[in-house]
Amino acid sequence: MLPLLLLACAPGVTCGPGTVLDGTTCVVDAPSDTSDTAPVTDTTADDSSEDPTDSAPDSGGDTADTQDTAPPGDDGWPARVFAPYVDATAYPTVRVGEIPAATGVDHYTLAFVVAANPTTCTATWGTYYDIDVGPSAWADGAEYTLYEQIDLLRAVGGDVRVSFGGAANTPLEAACGTVDDVVREIERVVDTLAVTRIDFDIEGPWVADDVATTRRGLALAELQARHPELRVGYTLPVLPSGLTPEGVHVVADALEHGVVLDSVNVMTMDYGDGTAPDPVGRMGSYGIDAITALHGQLDTVYAGTLSDAEIWARIGTTPMIGQNDVQSEVFTLEDAAQTLAFARDNGVGMLSMWSINRDHPCAEVTAWAQPGCNGLVDVEDWAYARVFGAY
Repeated sequence: MLPLLLLACAPGVTCGPGTVLDGTTCVVDAPSDTSDTAPVTDTTADDSSEDPTDSAPDSGGDTADTQDTAPPGDDGWPARVFAPYVDATAYPTVRVGEIPAATGVDHYTLAFVVAANPTTCTATWGTYYDIDVGPSAWADGAEYTLYEQIDLLRAVGGDVRVSFGGAANTPLEAACGTVDDVVREIERVVDTLAVTRIDFDIEGPWVADDVATTRRGLALAELQARHPELRVGYTLPVLPSGLTPEGVHVVADALEHGVVLDSVNVMTMDYGDGTAPDPVGRMGSYGIDAITALHGQLDTVYAGTLSDAEIWARIGTTPMIGQNDVQSEVFTLEDAAQTLAFARDNGVGMLSMWSINRDHPCAEVTAWAQPGCNGLVDVEDWAYARVFGAY
């Protein structure tokens, strides 16, 4: 997932239907027609009242809603969570503390922390912002910061996890020369943001970089020894057939070094026509194929020590909403509804998406993925967040 600096179509703050902007906060509007203040269930831009989740195909599996029965994590996170990615270095900085008023979504994955440059072992936000300061933007003549927004989010019961790596720049485990250096920089991020969950987005050449893979595994094992409460997740590229052999090795290497993986999240996007032919109307199905294959691979890696339900609870899926980087791939609201239904039926641990920055219509349909809108015109603001937010 490639972060981009400029938001093309989304304003700094977009309040959803039934809410208005009061200063810097989206609050519930109270017009005389009370029908306008009813909870929003229509996630499309037309007048249809059909909820995409109502028409989702039967995905099989256990029909019990595990969201209602599974206990929350010991760090307060829901046992089953929707935590969309935030491109934290895009401008203007996303107001994660105010989006819950418009969408109800209150857990996020902040991306990406990387090395300052290929040879400097210093953690930064996308090479642009120091960790101790964080991203910021200006609105109405005043500066606001991502960290202030995190405080607002936590005040309403939400939280964030931090994602390291991504498609651009150099991960810490490659730039830092020693395991201790990697531990130091990750620990600095954890302490600065007081997070209990971290994610490592490993893609591009880094999936096959054995030196970085081993250094990461050793560092995370040491970090968890110091902070037993710290939850660690990996995010990897995937095909409908599952992880590549290199991706399986990355997971196995972490386990061999003693890392306790809370989640293995896969990027259910950008497959390419060779592995996902005729993707129109099939992106949801391809994503389900991918995590079903992942389930089997994790069963092998864990050598049968986990039950089916325990494996599903460790799986995450992250589609790219709307237009993907591959021109023929478009992840629609119907695909989102199908993914949601499958996740509910099988107890998938995490739903996510790339990205909350893009959960807005574009001014016109685009042939390529845009950083600040989803490439579609017939959807409302926050349409995908409202579908997945039902998790």
